[in-house]
Amino acid sequence: MNKYYGLKPGTVRKQELEHTAIVRDVAARGMVLLEHDGTLPLKEKSKIALYGSGARNTVFCGLGAASFTSREEVTIEEGLERAGIKVTSKAYLERYATTIQAEEDTYYALMRETAKESLIAGVVRMYGEPFVPGPQLVITEEDLKESSEASVAVFVISRTAGEGADRKPVEGDYLLSTEEKKNLRILSSNFEKVIVLLNVVGQMDTSYIRSLPNLGALIFIGQAAGVTGLAVADILTGKVNPEGKLVDTWAEKYEDYPNAENFAGMNGNLDDEVYSEGVYVGYRYFDTFGITPAYPFGYGLSYTGFSITTETVYKENSQIVIDAAVTNTGDQYEGRETIQVYVSAPDGEMEKAYQELKGFEKTDILKAGETQKLQIAVDIRSLACYSEKKAAWILEKGDYLVRVGNSSRNTSVAAILRVEEEILCEQCRNLCMPEWKIEEISPENEAHCYSEKEVGEIAGAKLLRVVKEDVRAIVHDYKAPVWEKRENREQCSKESHVFFENAGDKGGETQNLLRFEDVITGKTSLDNFVNALTAEEMSCLCVGNAGEEDATFVTYGSGNTKTDSVIPMAPGTCDTTRNLIQSRGIPNMHMSDGGSGLRLLSEFEVDREGNLLTEGVISVRNVSKIIGGDYIKDRINHSVYEQYTTGLPMATLLAQTWDRECWRKCGEIEGKEMQMFHIELWLAPSMNIHRNPLCGRNFEYYSEDPVITGECALAVIKAIQSYRCAGVTMKHFACNNQEDNRHATNVHISERALREIYLKGFEIAVKKAAPIAMMSSYNLLNGIHTANHYELLTCIAREEWGFDGMIMTDWGTTSQDDHDMHKYKASTCAGCIRAGNDLIMPGSRSDIESLYAAEKAGEITMEEMRICSKRIISTMIKLEAGRL
Repeated sequence: MNKYYGLKPGTVRKQELEHTAIVRDVAARGMVLLEHDGTLPLKEKSKIALYGSGARNTVFCGLGAASFTSREEVTIEEGLERAGIKVTSKAYLERYATTIQAEEDTYYALMRETAKESLIAGVVRMYGEPFVPGPQLVITEEDLKESSEASVAVFVISRTAGEGADRKPVEGDYLLSTEEKKNLRILSSNFEKVIVLLNVVGQMDTSYIRSLPNLGALIFIGQAAGVTGLAVADILTGKVNPEGKLVDTWAEKYEDYPNAENFAGMNGNLDDEVYSEGVYVGYRYFDTFGITPAYPFGYGLSYTGFSITTETVYKENSQIVIDAAVTNTGDQYEGRETIQVYVSAPDGEMEKAYQELKGFEKTDILKAGETQKLQIAVDIRSLACYSEKKAAWILEKGDYLVRVGNSSRNTSVAAILRVEEEILCEQCRNLCMPEWKIEEISPENEAHCYSEKEVGEIAGAKLLRVVKEDVRAIVHDYKAPVWEKRENREQCSKESHVFFENAGDKGGETQNLLRFEDVITGKTSLDNFVNALTAEEMSCLCVGNAGEEDATFVTYGSGNTKTDSVIPMAPGTCDTTRNLIQSRGIPNMHMSDGGSGLRLLSEFEVDREGNLLTEGVISVRNVSKIIGGDYIKDRINHSVYEQYTTGLPMATLLAQTWDRECWRKCGEIEGKEMQMFHIELWLAPSMNIHRNPLCGRNFEYYSEDPVITGECALAVIKAIQSYRCAGVTMKHFACNNQEDNRHATNVHISERALREIYLKGFEIAVKKAAPIAMMSSYNLLNGIHTANHYELLTCIAREEWGFDGMIMTDWGTTSQDDHDMHKYKASTCAGCIRAGNDLIMPGSRSDIESLYAAEKAGEITMEEMRICSKRIISTMIKLEAGRL
């Protein structure tokens, strides 16, 4: 009989309530106040007129892998009413909700037609063609009469995006729709103040909103899972004073972004993506090229004010240390401020961005008039740039300006670091080089965002000298790939046949085989165990269990247990093989999607024999609307269980807290729930850079900046993996920066831009948090699939950074189905093993057969298969030991 970890319907654990309260607080602290004239906070029992698509039809998360399965989803309307705010526009909201419901019914009827082929086909179509409401209802005179008691109007603008498709710079997406503009004009003409809430996935054009004559406030609330409405109410009523800071640059217009014209399909080419902006991504571009944004990186207002004073800057233990004081200069509200440290490097052989974020710290809650002293330490090594010419991270000669402030456009020069001779920080070798020289933009003769006060600040700044002794030089040693060891290749091939003949299952005779528990108990070594595995066994081990019979059932055990544990979860989140449970006792690892929380089946059905009857695809957000009814077949005679988890704020919103404690708390929530539901690997965090605001999956990623990305991820990772039975899978490694044609896009990028921008966040997380696993991306990188990229996966991640965990592919990377119509074909199974990509997911029978055939043909060796197998089993041992 199978064992389940779900709860009986209606069972609400204390932990669930505690976790919900935590994410409500975190979500509010990540929301960013963009404009404010003193209208907020709302007074107790205020009356407001509430309009807009997201008022009642609030968007809680993006589409795809980062959806969630929380018990409750509180809309903005409901959240405000729970907070004691009276909503006067009920008739409009009801009429609009009825209109949207009719549109949804039509949309899901179409999806239902596709689902007749298979439910998963309907889900795939829903991913590629997400529901978008039609034109908004225009506010009428009758609506205004209904809301005449209110002096303040709140207008909620909603957008969604997700996996499989990018956004577009068109009305109703990046731009306001005609109806939204018309409604805003009506509200502006009929109410004393208008508050606009952006219930959106990322940046959008705010120029029209900012032109409203009586705009009271503009807030980027993002999407905060089930607590969105509650967190919004906390902000509007002043229960939480806004403290979030942007982690992206919001442009005056889309065309201001450096890759606006050639991002994804904007230039008509989805096959080849040229990163011609080089290192000038986000604020690095805007600040260096002197382009004024609508809202700069690091920006965010509060209901109170703050002053920042740099007290001293000094050098200590290979670090630059900044001591600063923050004072709440207001006289009414308590609040928090974030100190941000940027460094401007001198141009030398390499052009540099005007400034780069190097450190930050956030205050405690400060009462009016209260002061707190903070200390920020910046590693001198982190100031280095990557020289392709020298294949090294170096500090070029010149003066480095240390800037302290509360956004990229509001800093003061606090110190000068003088490097009098070039310093080698890290000697690498040229890796992942482009097929041709990338023609990158240059800031030559461009106007930086200098301010006039800077001249005086530089003249009076403290001078610190940096010498070679301040940085210990690192020189990397790279091992030759196995396939280059030609003299050993023939011997390895012969060994494979010897092991196949003398080990493995023989007609069910498993009593003399080494088993997984022998390694756990110390009876044999891991090396001996792996060496005893046959090519056939390792072909199964290195492939996920999607191709196995009854793949819906996810079992856990060491082969000698009488009861298997079944964890009903999302489609595609298949686990490692079950084929070796009985013969070798090798357990399979359970994995769960969900960048916004574990994505399990919130409700599932089991018959009297203990068989799971509910398809995993049911966990996909809104799939129940495709089914069009209750997917539980028999609630009377069958057992029904619940698996509600805590929905987290979208990753960008989480990053906008700039708060390591918030990040830690969210990581602990994931770790506790993984432990409860027996999930070994969380398929997150997603750590790709916001290269362009139109990427459909940006909400699932943290920021345009690699330092914020790395710091946020490492805090989450450390917290999750403090529960030793739980591990993360940071993804997508690397340059998964668009969704259109994501499986077959060839990214062309310079090595410097790759290392400084797109890999740096991963590097920070690996070196400081030691993640257990990593996932490669779908795209090609300079002509080679990342899944097959030895230099990326082995030379950089393992040999340079010291990553010692397991690497897996993204789902279906080796499938040719989606590549027949594209310029570039899929990655190969053999290529994955050769590159050091240990686990091919979700796996298929053809993947297993392909690996076995590749070994027999000499395309891969037994040594390469053992290396990958050892890393998979080592990961299992770490997680198994954590549960014991």
